[in-house]
Amino acid sequence: MKRTTGMRIRSLGMGAAAIGAAVAIAGCSDRLPNSEPATAVTTSATHAVQTAATATQVAPQPAATRAAGELAVPDIVKLAEPAIVRIETGGGVGTGFIVSKDGYIVTNNHVVEGGNGVAARTVNVTLSDGGRVAGTVVGTDPRSDLALVKIDGGPYSPLPLGSLDRVEIGQEVVAIGYALDLTRGEGPSFTVTTGIVSQKNRAISETAPILGAIQTDAAINHGNSGGPLINLFGEVVGVNTSLAPDPTTGGVAQGIGFAVGVDTVSAVWEQLRDSGKVDRGYLGVSGFTALRPATARDLGVPETTAGIYLAAGDAVQPGGPAATAGIRSGDVITMIGSSKIATEADLAVAMIRNGPGSTVPVEIYRGSQKLTVNVTLGTPPTQ
Repeated sequence: MKRTTGMRIRSLGMGAAAIGAAVAIAGCSDRLPNSEPATAVTTSATHAVQTAATATQVAPQPAATRAAGELAVPDIVKLAEPAIVRIETGGGVGTGFIVSKDGYIVTNNHVVEGGNGVAARTVNVTLSDGGRVAGTVVGTDPRSDLALVKIDGGPYSPLPLGSLDRVEIGQEVVAIGYALDLTRGEGPSFTVTTGIVSQKNRAISETAPILGAIQTDAAINHGNSGGPLINLFGEVVGVNTSLAPDPTTGGVAQGIGFAVGVDTVSAVWEQLRDSGKVDRGYLGVSGFTALRPATARDLGVPETTAGIYLAAGDAVQPGGPAATAGIRSGDVITMIGSSKIATEADLAVAMIRNGPGSTVPVEIYRGSQKLTVNVTLGTPPTQ
């Protein structure tokens, strides 16, 4: 699978074939060959280690004054360490992190997926204290490149999930993962890198895009896939998943990595926990744009309103769920169920949280008039 943000993306996976050749996902599919250590002296592996070293030597951005509640990076690492796990399959190694006291672990789909594109049923999980346990793959969602693994035992120390509402461009973030599966004497150890949020609401994809992704310049390398991107409050804001290639060199672009946004992560892992799969609802709208203040003024909508504007004449599919409920082109959607809708990514998350057959209240503006209509969601044509 290739992920694009207007470009092809490199998977961060380090599978058995990943060191010598690009993998299908240009993401952080963290797969290192199990047959040789990350420091093995092969041309590809040596180059990868040199590249990683170079990337982590970049001087960090000057720290701004800490906001109330923000932590220093060493404190974030101490907070996160008990939750970081190494995930090993027959195809390689990746990263995951514990999200519940009873042992649910979030990682990337491509970490648990074998070379044949089929997800493993079980994986080997190494905990932060070096203990090894068997993990069961509860479910996967290839469309968001996320997977959920369950381990027995506990109680564990989970990492809290944040919200994209708290993510701002320029904020400092910390990436943690088993980059290149590097060792520290007694065995593999995770790597910590820092950077900033370079942009938010990116779309990375092969066919159906992962919306609401975070772009970061924190160094991310093969083996980081499935690891958390953490803000200075100690909250997960994304799952590291992919790198952007440099089309001029054929290598990896420096300082451009991507993480699946936490709002998508929160919605997907809960669905996987509850049913082992993700069934997305379908509203039947397209051709919309984020509402801008100037457009809001022209429409008679309060200028501070956040929403998506169904601008195109064919924005509402005839006979689709939205049209059947009375939504039409020119309307502005501001809320679906309990979810505020300001971007296409927000709409995508709402469709994860509300599956086919769900009847949800949809708040709209039609000119200056505020309305609520009940929509029974359908099944996406491609699902």
